[in-house]
Amino acid sequence: MTDDEHTDADFHLRAALRHLDEAQAGDLRKTHSVALEEVSTTVGTILRERSADE
Repeated sequence: MTDDEHTDADFHLRAALRHLDEAQAGDLRKTHSVALEEVSTTVGTILRERSADE
């Protein structure tokens, strides 16, 4: 991956995390909240691993 591709991926992953956080703050059924939390955790882990690799 090029630096531009890394930057784009980071931007989109961070935007996804923001949207998940906003959705969790809203009125969701518990099952949706759990699923959103798992996705948020996974994306956060990917970003941390990528930062550690750089």
